Amino acid sequence: MNNTRIWRKHKTSIVFGALIGASLLYSSGDIAQNMGAISDIKQSIAQNSKQQTILEQQLEFEKEQATIADSRYESGCLPIVATVYPHKYVTIVQGKVIKDRITLNPLPKGTVVCDANGNTGVIALRGEVAAIAFTGNRDLVATRLKRFRGGTYSQPIDEGGK
Repeated sequence: MNNTRIWRKHKTSIVFGALIGASLLYSSGDIAQNMGAISDIKQSIAQNSKQQTILEQQLEFEKEQATIADSRYESGCLPIVATVYPHKYVTIVQGKVIKDRITLNPLPKGTVVCDANGNTGVIALRGEVAAIAFTGNRDLVATRLKRFRGGTYSQPIDEGGK
């Protein structure tokens, strides 16, 4: 008697509850699949966010380097040329010893050197290039290098090798 009364009073709720329960039972696989897809999307978003942060940090580092390199070009860095081809500029490399063209002694500590690619460096204790900074300002690089056309006799050299 009590059950009949509950049924009459709540039959709509019971029918809808049974339908909802049945639909949840049949769609549990889809729900699990969707939860897995949501988890994958969250992981992808986190990975993209991390990559974006790395790129933003790299951009900030590049801007700081460009400011330093621009200053070095403007204040008069020494372009480096090849020993064999004194009219050809060579790329400076971290740790490479740069020598005076005439005496073949390493350049003094603190000398600022540069190349035609926008790289600048400072000569460290034993004559090796250190503290490299890069600029993409091609006009500034060209302006600096233009001053040395035909004057390679005074430019430091990179012996190659090593």
